[in-house]
Amino acid sequence: MTTSASATIDLVALPARSATPTRTPLTLLRHQMKFELLSLVRNRQARFFTLAMPVGFLVLFCAIFGNGVLHGAGQANVRSSTYYVANLTTFGIVDVAFMSLVAVLVDTRESGVLRRRQATPQPAWVIVAGRAIITLLVASLIGVLLLLIGRVAYGASVPLAGVPSLLVSVVVASVAFVSLGFAISGIVRSVQSVQPTVMGVAMPLFFISGIFIPWVIIPTWLRHVAAVFPMRHLSTAILTPFTSYGGQSTWSGTDLLIVATWGAAGLIVALRTFKWAPQDI
Repeated sequence: MTTSASATIDLVALPARSATPTRTPLTLLRHQMKFELLSLVRNRQARFFTLAMPVGFLVLFCAIFGNGVLHGAGQANVRSSTYYVANLTTFGIVDVAFMSLVAVLVDTRESGVLRRRQATPQPAWVIVAGRAIITLLVASLIGVLLLLIGRVAYGASVPLAGVPSLLVSVVVASVAFVSLGFAISGIVRSVQSVQPTVMGVAMPLFFISGIFIPWVIIPTWLRHVAAVFPMRHLSTAILTPFTSYGGQSTWSGTDLLIVATWGAAGLIVALRTFKWAPQDI
């Protein structure tokens, strides 16, 4: 009896086996963010064009259009450098959150990577959230880089009072265009059709929204067309903090609301059309 009792006590005293670490949503999100960041860092071409293209465009457009003041169409007293620092931040967001995202999603889907990831405990929202956060970080980096170069080389700057509204605009835009990217990726059926699709959607909007061409020289009827889509409203929301001197408002609430509405619509479409399995059959 004594031996049995001792054995029982010893068994009870034995340390329990360490359980498998619980995968919390935060852990899964952190893992996804690390994956997205490493994918960007290890891809030299993506890294170069993501950061270098907006900077190259800034230098090119300032060389073509000069650094004079743009007048009319709501752009009075805005220098070309300031205008393009703001608008190329918009370009960087759309490039990272929409164009690059669609290409990556379709490629990983058609190669079977998404299908394998679907079999893991990782829920779909983690992929969306991880990409959105990395997009926000990259877009912020692009904005800071453009602002530094614009400040040093061309004298462009944003008032301190405009920084909060600028940050909010970048956050809203990143989430909205990530949602639109997921929506479009569910419609594109093959890797071969990604590039024509995203270029066909984004490039005309870049031009008619005043991203590449000063808004003052765009025909009125094209301005009306551009006003339907979120890119022009994003451009205005990001440019407004740069022009908020003299007590003017740093916020463009209506434009941010339109961008957010497009993002919400994109999220609804994405929930209905997003696919895990390859479609290029």
